[in-house]
Amino acid sequence: MEKKDILSFSKNVITLFTGSFFAQLISFSTLIVLQRFFYSPEDYAPFRLFFEFTAVFSSISALRLESGLILERDDNNAIQLLRTCLKICIIISIVGGIIFLGYFLNELAIFENNLILIILMPIAIFSNGIIQIAQSFFTRNKKFKTISKTKIIHSFFGSTSQIATGYSGWSFIGLIIGRIIGLISANVNYVYAFFKHNKWNRNNRSLEKELLKKHRNFIWYTTPGIFLGNAINLLILMFFARYYGEEFTGLTAAAIQYLGLIIMLFTSSFAQVYYNEIAQIEEIKTIKSVHTFWLVRLLAVTTIGWIILIFIPNNWITFILGEEWKQLMEIIKIISPWMATMFIASSLSFIFIRLGKQKHIFFFDLFHVILIISSILAGHLIFQNNYTTLYIVTSSQVLFYIMAILLAYYFLNTSIKKQLQR
Repeated sequence: MEKKDILSFSKNVITLFTGSFFAQLISFSTLIVLQRFFYSPEDYAPFRLFFEFTAVFSSISALRLESGLILERDDNNAIQLLRTCLKICIIISIVGGIIFLGYFLNELAIFENNLILIILMPIAIFSNGIIQIAQSFFTRNKKFKTISKTKIIHSFFGSTSQIATGYSGWSFIGLIIGRIIGLISANVNYVYAFFKHNKWNRNNRSLEKELLKKHRNFIWYTTPGIFLGNAINLLILMFFARYYGEEFTGLTAAAIQYLGLIIMLFTSSFAQVYYNEIAQIEEIKTIKSVHTFWLVRLLAVTTIGWIILIFIPNNWITFILGEEWKQLMEIIKIISPWMATMFIASSLSFIFIRLGKQKHIFFFDLFHVILIISSILAGHLIFQNNYTTLYIVTSSQVLFYIMAILLAYYFLNTSIKKQLQR
């Protein structure tokens, strides 16, 4: 990469990183307070199950058409596509809420018969979906400061609300309502920022059909793939809750969230700018050079971070969170290789969309789901031990993400050959 490109790229990443840093710092600190004073692993399990379910449907709330926003160079087309995304988001939120009802009725004990969750689910899916759509729209316009500011608003209002409900003695419902308040506050800021700089044009049905046809690969291939990919954590927690109880599930969910907060601190910032950058490059050979440039640096940062984590004493968690969470650090270390390889692969995952390989990645994600379910079932049926099963799941996750990194290079090299033959 040229020096000026590196500086521009780094500036945008740093802008998003700054917002992510303070947002995740707030969330991280709040999580410690909540677990130290208000909630046990058993309380944490239903909260994470609720929001893992939310994540699965909010990730496809616009049928991934929001990714097309970044590719659209014409402002009128982008606004029309944004309108379409919002309409689809409403429908997906209702569908997700109905499906959750079936799962809720099957797991009444875990959710403690709290019927309010049936109402909160579509609200959570819609609110989270709007944030995802808005981030793509503002990334297209390079309004990284707006995204950064909104992340802080989201985290601040969500965290303070969770602490307030925890202090008031609410059950895990307080964690859920607090998170939703944070989502809604972020949505309000995005709406304000949109109308400050943009006009809401009239609906154009013919243009809408044209854009849907243009970006149909996102609907038919990216959406199912993302759905399957985001279902992984939910499936893991659902199986663990069924086989090993709420305490171990809560500990595993907390471990995933702690490492996830650290990973999201950089991944979300990097990936948005990375996608916007490679979307504007025509030469595949240049894209490969940019991809390799950042892969090497991500690998170096990840290796250093993983080594530091391994040497942290396990009893630090007990000192910070209390005896109820004494097994948390052990679980964090077990899943750390999985989260480390996921960090690298996820940061660069937009390469598949840029190369138009949505169809191929759908089948790869289907393989991922089969791999994880098989790992859980094999671990449980053969060893009947929660920690052994977790080790097996971690190994499978590491294998998958290494394969994803290698698959990206296979597609890059194939695309370069095709481009040279033209």
